[in-house]
Amino acid sequence: MNAKRALGVVGVLIALMLALTGCVKLNMSVKVNNEKSVDYEVVYAIQKSVLGEKSFDEFMESNGSGSQQMDIPDGATVVDYEDEKYKGKRITAANLDPAKLAESSSSESPFELKKEGDFYVISMGGVTGAESGDASSSAMAKSMFDEASVKFTFPGKVVEATGATVDGNTATFDMLSVNESVVQAKAEANAGIPMWTIWILVTVLVVAAALILLFVLLRKRAARQAPALAGATPYDQPGYAPQQGQAGYAPQQQQAYDPQQPYAPQQPPYSPQPPYSPQPPVQQPGQTHDDGQLPPPPSAPPASGA
Repeated sequence: MNAKRALGVVGVLIALMLALTGCVKLNMSVKVNNEKSVDYEVVYAIQKSVLGEKSFDEFMESNGSGSQQMDIPDGATVVDYEDEKYKGKRITAANLDPAKLAESSSSESPFELKKEGDFYVISMGGVTGAESGDASSSAMAKSMFDEASVKFTFPGKVVEATGATVDGNTATFDMLSVNESVVQAKAEANAGIPMWTIWILVTVLVVAAALILLFVLLRKRAARQAPALAGATPYDQPGYAPQQGQAGYAPQQQQAYDPQQPYAPQQPPYSPQPPYSPQPPVQQPGQTHDDGQLPPPPSAPPASGA
């Protein structure tokens, strides 16, 4: 269904439904997927205080028409609509061809979606029936509505929408305050980088910067410790325990002097003495034995040639 066509039904009944002044709500929404696909929704409703005990269909039929006469695009779904103040119909269609939406319009300026380079452009006639050149007829048509709006949502940012309230990639027209007979909006065809992607990139950069800073600090710390360790022998390094048989093994190390300890000279390594073995006394010439006898003199060696 096209909102303009739906309001055409109401336009025929204006003379019969003067009591509806300020009692009709029409909200239209078009979301552009691409130049060949849109999601479409229209809510068309009348105040419950005007309907009384009648349903929306019964009220329309009792006034010479019915909601079934409103044009509905192929593939659209029609359901009853009701809120605290209104009753009516909701018409929705997903992935609708824009050409079908244009075909269902009786407006002199039907819905049109086209792509111009890197931009989408939407244009359409006013949905309140106020596009007539007759100022009095336009005013009467608008007077029937309590609220009437048209919202266009694009993949990218809206760059032009005269008379609309723009919020990022959405342009909303208040049709009761728009003076133009045709509304138009232009927006970028590309969505750009989503905000969640930007936040992820920022987080990754922060973490990477922190890791780089930590790496640099560790390198500087290691560079400061290297000169102090370069001149030290292995025995001076903490935790070093040389093993016997290694080059440079020192079984004993000098202890550092502690003024609080009494001086104790180091003793040479203990070397045990061989066991004592008594030797017989050596007799000197002229000495006598205890028995008073002298020992015989030693015999002379034999003469040479004897």
